[in-house]
Amino acid sequence: MLCSTGPMLDRSSPFLTTLPPGPATKGAVASQVLRHALLTCDLAPGSAFSEVEIEARFRLGRASIRGALAGLAGEGLVTALPRQGWRAAPITGALIGSLIAARRQIEPALANRKLSAAEITRLDSLVMLDAALVGRGDVQALTTARITDRQIMDVIALGAGLFQRKWLTETWDHCARVLAFLEKGELTYHPLSRANLVSALRDGDAQQAGVELLRDIEAFERFVTRALLERSDLTIESAAQRSARRMRDKPAPGATANAQSGETSKPSRRS
Repeated sequence: MLCSTGPMLDRSSPFLTTLPPGPATKGAVASQVLRHALLTCDLAPGSAFSEVEIEARFRLGRASIRGALAGLAGEGLVTALPRQGWRAAPITGALIGSLIAARRQIEPALANRKLSAAEITRLDSLVMLDAALVGRGDVQALTTARITDRQIMDVIALGAGLFQRKWLTETWDHCARVLAFLEKGELTYHPLSRANLVSALRDGDAQQAGVELLRDIEAFERFVTRALLERSDLTIESAAQRSARRMRDKPAPGATANAQSGETSKPSRRS
């Protein structure tokens, strides 16, 4: 299934990354390029591809590609197909449900985050930038709002434990991929303001911070639900895929009866 990316967001923007600028190894560059392609659905969910195809399309070295894909497989973004290549992880209802459940389990712990003076200064500047973008519907404004929102959450997540931070990062990456997959035309997700969340964390108000974190999760859930209801093309194609799979898996005539009776078909033997 090809991924639709609405005109509201410039997914080709080189600024769609939370990584700091600076020199990087070929492997790191390959990982960043392929992660961006997966998160923006440039590599469509469920699509299969070979390392040769990736090499030609993105002009990356084969060794770098292989290492990058192995790392991305560990994040659940791709899976290896033995002797065939790789497949971008599909986006399913089960995946979306697990992401929402994961966010509800992991993110509330951030409500107890104690911010340093430097972190407060950084968050205040990001919140001010976000406020300046409110109400603007142009492509660059929405792109910047997405980046700013993720940067705010990345700063807040810095105080989490190593494993919790890793889970949060991967969960947020998968959520961004789901949004890219579901958005089409005017159906676009606009991040909520994080001003109240930052204010609550600054004041040490864990209860209010928890409310703000939950509010964002619920906004994501509402958008996903609406998108699944409005994107009838996704439903039709998914049904077609399930139907095709059932046809492929349909047993040969007589096999069902044999299976139910516990018998196995055997070639007849002539005396």
